[in-house]
Amino acid sequence: MSSTALLSLIQAEFDLMQHFLFSLEKENELLLSNYSNDDLYDHTELKNQYADQLNQAAEQRDNQLTAMGLPTARDGLLAAQSLSDELDQLVQQLFDITEQARTLNEQNGLLIQTYLNYSVEALEALGAANPPTSDVYDARGKTKSGTALKRGIVRA
Repeated sequence: MSSTALLSLIQAEFDLMQHFLFSLEKENELLLSNYSNDDLYDHTELKNQYADQLNQAAEQRDNQLTAMGLPTARDGLLAAQSLSDELDQLVQQLFDITEQARTLNEQNGLLIQTYLNYSVEALEALGAANPPTSDVYDARGKTKSGTALKRGIVRA
């Protein structure tokens, strides 16, 4: 198999990674603004589709590397850089954009974890503000003692 086929596969992977990075940037904007849960959910679905496509692209690239007698994953890409100047440049660009995506994904994860922690703390504060002896209505409109309903909040 030729390095031309490998170049084509890595170019496709790079193009997908650009889309994935853009989706991470959009997710970051959503998280830092007044977003709706539906917007975030829809965007997460799109981001997950790109992630699946990237996994498939990496598998195709690894198959091509194996067919060329090279190792797979990062080691194979490093070895492929020596095959041509075009591959060297494209692989370096792929490494760079992948690092950007990894960093932004970690930042978004920290934002999400912060929001989750805040929500849990708010629920705990609301639970503490509701006296356990007050009456609470169930889905059928019947009252139940708050004490009977009191349960611990499970942290994510």
